[in-house]
Amino acid sequence: MERALRVAIAGASGIGKHHAKWFHRAGAQVVGFLGRSRESAAATEGVLRDIFPFSGQGYWDLDRLLIEEVPNVVDVCLPNEAHFECVKCALERGCHVLCEKPLVWHSDEAEQTLMQARALVDLARQTNLHLGICTQYAAALPYYRQLYEEARGVLATVESFYAEMETLARGRRRSAAEVWIDMAPHPLSMLLAWMPDGVIEPASLQVVSGSGEVRACFSFADAAGSCRCEIIVRDLHEGQPLRRFGVNGFLVDCTGRSAPDGAYCSVLSTGESELIGDDFMSLLIARFAEAAIQPKLTPLVSGEVGLRNLELQLQVLQNA
Repeated sequence: MERALRVAIAGASGIGKHHAKWFHRAGAQVVGFLGRSRESAAATEGVLRDIFPFSGQGYWDLDRLLIEEVPNVVDVCLPNEAHFECVKCALERGCHVLCEKPLVWHSDEAEQTLMQARALVDLARQTNLHLGICTQYAAALPYYRQLYEEARGVLATVESFYAEMETLARGRRRSAAEVWIDMAPHPLSMLLAWMPDGVIEPASLQVVSGSGEVRACFSFADAAGSCRCEIIVRDLHEGQPLRRFGVNGFLVDCTGRSAPDGAYCSVLSTGESELIGDDFMSLLIARFAEAAIQPKLTPLVSGEVGLRNLELQLQVLQNA
């Protein structure tokens, strides 16, 4: 019998606890996680055991975690500024790495951010390891295409793209740049899935930013043509956050709900119909787990695509 994929979660007290659950549901063994301290690790162990049958151990030293547990995969859910060192260390130890977006981030240091992101992509390539990025909305496109083609027929060309995404802010009010770097990777991941070789035409880029909101309009062009894009991201301080996107004027709203068996599902809806599917992050994680076992497969969003996404994020921010 093949040994189960061994996964370590770097940062399991926030979104990382859900990553751990989804890896477990994908058939992997979550062998440990990285916390901030002995006390925080003890608290997180209890949280994980309430979510799924976690039998691993908490650590507060990354080297010790990697040496003692020897994971096949490290899932990085640490604060943005800690991504680079953790991903680098895991790759150097021979682990496949799935990293929350953005791949690397240094506030007000665009050149350093891109230099380090490129170094990680190069390191993964040199070591023949998978590096994946958690921009899970790329998993929505098959569902979206089904709705589009039921309503309009075959989706042959992408002439326009629109996305409006809100997140429910908790605690302090974030700057426009913080909101952009947090939320923009999702619509940009969909745009790159539709037009992998596209680039922003610099003269077309218009950016308006204010209190907790960024609106970016630009033309995105590849060898086949140009697509007019509008992306809006904002913090919402009350109410239900909006997640809306689409191409060629056909827009869908994205929400979620629990299925009868308790599993969280994604829901894409128009005014006339809705489509219920698996949670997008669960799909991304299941694909990454499969790729870690079968090296010829690729992650849903690779490190190379994550790097392109980051380049686009910074291009917009520099014009804000």
